[in-house]
Amino acid sequence: MNLRQTYRVLVSTAVLACTGLLSTPTYGQMEYMAEAMQPEYFSRDLVVFAEGLNLDDTQEVIVEAMFDSYEDDFELGWANTQERLNSIADEIREKQPATSRETLEPVLNVLGDWLEEKRMLDVGLLENVNAILIEDQRALWPAFIRKLYREKHVSRGRLSGESVDLFQIIRDTALPPSAESAIAESLEEYDVALDSAMRKRDDILRGNPKKLFDDILNGNVGRNEAMVDEIIKARVNVRDINDRYIEIISSALAEGDSEDFRLRSLKRGYPRIFRRTPAERLLRQAAENQNYGAEVIAQILQLEGAYLIELAELNYQVLSETRSHEPEMHKHREVAGQIRKNGGTPEKLDDPTRDLYKEREELGNRYIEMLRTLLSGEQFLELDGARRWIPRDEMPAMPSQGTPQSGANPDGLELSTGGGASSGNSKGDKGGKDRGGIGKDGRGRGGLRGGD
Repeated sequence: MNLRQTYRVLVSTAVLACTGLLSTPTYGQMEYMAEAMQPEYFSRDLVVFAEGLNLDDTQEVIVEAMFDSYEDDFELGWANTQERLNSIADEIREKQPATSRETLEPVLNVLGDWLEEKRMLDVGLLENVNAILIEDQRALWPAFIRKLYREKHVSRGRLSGESVDLFQIIRDTALPPSAESAIAESLEEYDVALDSAMRKRDDILRGNPKKLFDDILNGNVGRNEAMVDEIIKARVNVRDINDRYIEIISSALAEGDSEDFRLRSLKRGYPRIFRRTPAERLLRQAAENQNYGAEVIAQILQLEGAYLIELAELNYQVLSETRSHEPEMHKHREVAGQIRKNGGTPEKLDDPTRDLYKEREELGNRYIEMLRTLLSGEQFLELDGARRWIPRDEMPAMPSQGTPQSGANPDGLELSTGGGASSGNSKGDKGGKDRGGIGKDGRGRGGLRGGD
C-alpha cells in the first residue's frame, strides 16, 4: 500500500475514532475490529489440522492448497474493503456530511459486508477440509473443531480461572496411561461443556453486527447494566466449568497425581494466589541446605510443613473471596466508566481479599522469624533473599571501603591526575591545573598508566 492509500485508510479510521466507534465501550466492537483485520486461520495452523485429523501425505498437500486459497481470498477481500473505505474517506473529506450518521453509515455498511464475507471464508475452509476426510477421520472432526476453537479463543478470558485449558495442564503433568484412562470420560464431558460455554460467551461479546452498527448510528454507544450482567454471567460460567472439572479430574487421580494436577491448574488459573510465596521459597531453600545438621534440618522441615498447612487454609479463603469478588469488580468497572462519562462519581468498591493478602504476608513473616531463631546470623544471611527479612538496625555492618591511595598500586599502575603530564610537572602545567582531576586526561577520558 502506497503512502496515499495508507493516508486514506488512516483518515477512515480517524473518522470512526472521532465519532465514537473505537473510543467507546460499545459491546462487541473491538472484537469485530480485530476480526476484520486478520484471518481466523493461518498457514501455521496446517500442522494442527494434519496432526489433529491424522491426514496422510496426499491430504496434507490438498489442505495446504486450501489454506493458500483461503489466505489469497482473505487478502483480496480485505484489500477491496480498504479501497472502499478509502473512497468513502475521500467523499467525506470533499462533501463534509452534516451529521455523524451520514458519516458513519457508509463506513459501517462496508465493514458489515466484509465481516459477513470473512465469516463465509472461515466456514468455507472448514467445510472444504471436512469434505476430503475419510470415515475414521470424520469421527475425529467434532473433537478437533472443539480443540481448534478452544486454543484460538481461550485467551479471551478476563476473570481469574477463565483462561485455563485443562488439556494443556494434563499434557504438562505427564500422567501415566492408567491415569489418562481413568479421566478420559471426565475430559470428554469437560471438552463439550467448555466449548459450549466459550462459544456462548464469545457470541455475547461479539454481538450481532447489524444491531451493533444500528446502535452506533443511533447513538447507543454504552453498555447498559443488563448487558454487563449478561457478559459477566457468561464469563463466570466458563470459569466455573474450569474450576468444577479441576475437582472432578483431581478426584479421579491417584493421590500424588491428584495434588500435582490440582496445584498446576490452580496456579495457571489463579497465579496471584497459588504461586510460591517468598517465605515458602526461603523455607524450602533452608530445608535443602546440606550444611546444617540433621537435627536443624528436621526442625526446618517441621516448620515448613506447619507453614504450608496454614498457607493452604489461607489460600483457599483468598480463592473463595476472589471468585465472589472479581465478577463484582468487573461489573463495577464497566458501570463506573459509564457513570464518569455522564459526569458522575462512582462509589468505591472494597476489595475483601486485601486483608487476606496482608494476613498471608504476616504469616510468612512469622515463620521466617522462627527460621531465624533456628539458624545463626551467618547461616540465615547465606540464604538467597534473606536480607529482606532482617530489620535495618540488625543488619551487619558492610565491610569498610579502602581509601584511594596515590602512587603506584601493587600491580604497578597509578591514577594520572593531570592532562597527561607527570605529577612532578603539574605545578607548572597551567592546562593540567585547569583540567586536572583523578582519572581524567583533560578530554573527559580516564587515564591509567603503568608505574615507573
